[in-house]
Amino acid sequence: PHNYYSHLSTFISASLCGVLPNVCIMETDVDALSLKDELVTNVPEIVNGYIKIPTGPGWGTTVIEEVARAHPWKKESGAW
Repeated sequence: PHNYYSHLSTFISASLCGVLPNVCIMETDVDALSLKDELVTNVPEIVNGYIKIPTGPGWGTTVIEEVARAHPWKKESGAW
């Protein structure tokens, strides 16, 4: 799956890939904003190109809402 900018999105995509029988690759952006590490309780574990899929309930991480609120999205153009 196409995946970008969020550890939460990475965990969701990894969970999906773990149950689909025909997935051969998952995209993730390892060079994105450093802030994304602060937004969640834990980050994906990627070793030698493989990601460890969370085994617990939920998506494998929790968004830290105080950090998210401190960095709201700002619409700067009409492009989106």
